Amino acid sequence: MRGFFVLLSLVRTFIIMSMAERSNQNFKHRNRSRRADPLQVAADYGIDVSMLADNLKRSVAERIRRHQLALNTVEKLRKAKRP
Repeated sequence: MRGFFVLLSLVRTFIIMSMAERSNQNFKHRNRSRRADPLQVAADYGIDVSMLADNLKRSVAERIRRHQLALNTVEKLRKAKRP
């Protein structure tokens, strides 16, 4: 469960940092009275916001279930890698 929140936090941090970096690069070229849509900024940067939106449409229980499946798969792969 904690891994889910860590992952969510990392995704949020990445999006915010990406948007800030992109925003800083384009600040001089933007009209100061018009703010850019954060989702559009993230999409322009290369983040697949449709996947984030689709995931948010799922219930919390479904997101946790899917996360647990992914986590179990990673753990099995790690165990298989060990000699």
